[in-house]
Amino acid sequence: MRFTRASLVVWWVVALNSLPVAGSASAQPAPPLLPSKITASQTLKRAEYLRPNSSDDGKTAAVEIVGDNLTVDFGNAVLRGTPATTEPDERRGTGVRIRGKNITVRNLRVHGYKIAVIAENCPNLKLENCDLSYNWKQRLKSTQEREDVADWMSFHRNENNEWLRYGAGIYLRNCDNFVVKNCRIVGGQCGLMLTGCDKGLAYNNNFSFLSAIGLGMYQSSENRILHNNIDWCVRGYSHGVYNRGQDSAGILIYEQSHKNIFAYNSVTHGGDGFFLWAGQTTMETGKGGCNDNLLYGNDFSHAPTNGIEATFSRNNFVNNLIMECWHGIWGGFSYNTNIIGNTFAFNAQGIAIEHGQENAIVENIFHRNVTAIALWQNPTVDPNFGYAKNRDTKSRDYRISNNRFTHHTDSVLNLRDTTGVRVFGGNFVAANAKIAVTTGKTEGFELPEVLERDKGGVPYPAVMEPSGNVVVNPLLSKEGYLNQFVTDWKPFDFPLAKYKVAPLADGKKPFLKPGTLRGRRYIVVDEWGPYDFQRPILWLRGTGRTPKEKRFEILGPQGKWRVKSLSPGVTLSARSGVVPGEVVATLPEGGKGSDIRIQLEYVGAKTTDYRGVVTPAGKPVSFGYSLFFVPIQWEVAFYLWQKEGSDPRTQPEAFATLLSGKPLVTLTTDRLDFAGRFTRGVPPDYFATVAEGKFEITPGEYLLEFITDDGLRVSLDGKPLITDAWKYQGPTPYSATVKLGGKHTLKVEHFQIDGYATLKMNLRPAKR
Repeated sequence: MRFTRASLVVWWVVALNSLPVAGSASAQPAPPLLPSKITASQTLKRAEYLRPNSSDDGKTAAVEIVGDNLTVDFGNAVLRGTPATTEPDERRGTGVRIRGKNITVRNLRVHGYKIAVIAENCPNLKLENCDLSYNWKQRLKSTQEREDVADWMSFHRNENNEWLRYGAGIYLRNCDNFVVKNCRIVGGQCGLMLTGCDKGLAYNNNFSFLSAIGLGMYQSSENRILHNNIDWCVRGYSHGVYNRGQDSAGILIYEQSHKNIFAYNSVTHGGDGFFLWAGQTTMETGKGGCNDNLLYGNDFSHAPTNGIEATFSRNNFVNNLIMECWHGIWGGFSYNTNIIGNTFAFNAQGIAIEHGQENAIVENIFHRNVTAIALWQNPTVDPNFGYAKNRDTKSRDYRISNNRFTHHTDSVLNLRDTTGVRVFGGNFVAANAKIAVTTGKTEGFELPEVLERDKGGVPYPAVMEPSGNVVVNPLLSKEGYLNQFVTDWKPFDFPLAKYKVAPLADGKKPFLKPGTLRGRRYIVVDEWGPYDFQRPILWLRGTGRTPKEKRFEILGPQGKWRVKSLSPGVTLSARSGVVPGEVVATLPEGGKGSDIRIQLEYVGAKTTDYRGVVTPAGKPVSFGYSLFFVPIQWEVAFYLWQKEGSDPRTQPEAFATLLSGKPLVTLTTDRLDFAGRFTRGVPPDYFATVAEGKFEITPGEYLLEFITDDGLRVSLDGKPLITDAWKYQGPTPYSATVKLGGKHTLKVEHFQIDGYATLKMNLRPAKR
């Protein structure tokens, strides 16, 4: 649903007159008036209000709280910026804006906005028991089959509130000594985002199932982040197809954020679990960083990229669980960092540090990682790199002691061009593990003559053997074994007093319970972000015994399913079953294309969909799978154009002459799907694409969808179809509804100026 100015005015009048929200029975009494500005302490009555707001920058809000020494208890009143059925990427505005000192806000529910709550220059702010879920989030362009790099984000700047373009459940700026507790932010894009906030406390919160960031910090120091659920904050992942993360993370720490404590948090299934970057200041000068942060007793498992990424900084990582990640810790250019008492299991590389210095790796457990520890430096560093101009960047001077390496680790230690590595006694290794020094100089490498074998017994000789690069992430063979391994980690019981963090007296135990579906297999990302197990879905898991057979997993709350409808030629291995469960579909031959529809019906527990709309227990919910694909015979040609002389926007005749000449590159394909570098031989900037496609289709009404960056023109059977997209722009969708039948010809013209490039086309029925 899209909103016109007139419709917003109508809703504003409705809200001001305190009428029931859309969908309420007319016989119900009107809710009490909710002030648009609150300047005194008060307790409100529970009601639901529709209060549109058009400010995506937080400068105005539907409700403003202004003053000092206030306590506002909303009594679980619900404030909505848009109706609950509004698509997430069409939600707009700011819900609540807070200004003042010593303000406490309790029991607030805010949904349907771009920003739920924003506060600036509010010392001693307290937010308690608030639900700020199901606000704005992007419609993602990546699919289960392929990544679209347009979904990548950037959090590198926030001096001017640039982070607000990604929305937020809570956005705090210059709010020292804040307390955020028992708050819930799920089903949106970003959770709690902090800029310039020091000495605050966030605990017992749930910032999970978000498509970008659970908790973010920028220039924020001496905060305590304790006892929180920050799980499944992820995008850019398709199990077994690609694992990119796209700068999503459970916890994000940027730009000179120091001395923060993160303890007893469950931060699983994030793009990164924990993502720390020193900041642009450090990158340019070599000074500062995000230093002296302590990560203690957290679960950072099942990250598609890194359990912990911490670069260009000095920190302490103690007593954390890090399983089934690409890298357990990626510590590029880290220095004076202590990695103590952590458990690394099932990672491609347990610890991977390039150009690190004077780091300690002590008393950790490494279990079934392909490579336990990899330390190296690259042959050269960019001479224009400001950090390298101002600092020594050699890989050197490590202390490795009292670690345990078990069960088929390929390489215990893999060194490349790293000096001054001292391996002390007390390390236990499996009998088939290797100490590998691949290439380059390793002066100062000290290794005991024998390393003790795991669980005592025969000592294991310290043999150096060459080892190739291993890039395969080991898969977990049995979920039950994984859960058993998790129970062996005890975050609250750690003997090293120097780093130990006392749990809060009222702090919860947020960690995933035994039996919970966990592991990267259960990172399921669709167009609205990570799946939250609160509704039934039918998820494709691969082929069966033949290519015509497709295996599906049925996920969701416990209940039952039955077949509602199937497209012609589709059969299922069962007509009904239980949820969770599995089913195999046999599909018809592709022929001229695919039009596959599997419609199932679920009955069982209460469900919540991707918008936050609740269906009561026992009421049927439809779900299923569809695939529509008509192969189009595309002939694609690429041309170079000149900024001066043949600009497609200002010199159309010269550009047309260019396209009549010999192309730079040609190719044929059955789909138009380009992103980033389009193809070999085509430069990233200043090129044009001309694609002519022929296809045959069953009569009906169809939707032609395009995403372009930059310019686009489309004609169908020689008649102009899309003409308003011939301009410089970021990735932008365009569409047209058309009646088709029989044979048709499409012509697509596209130009790229600079930066990111994409050209995608999709054809599907207008109604399913």
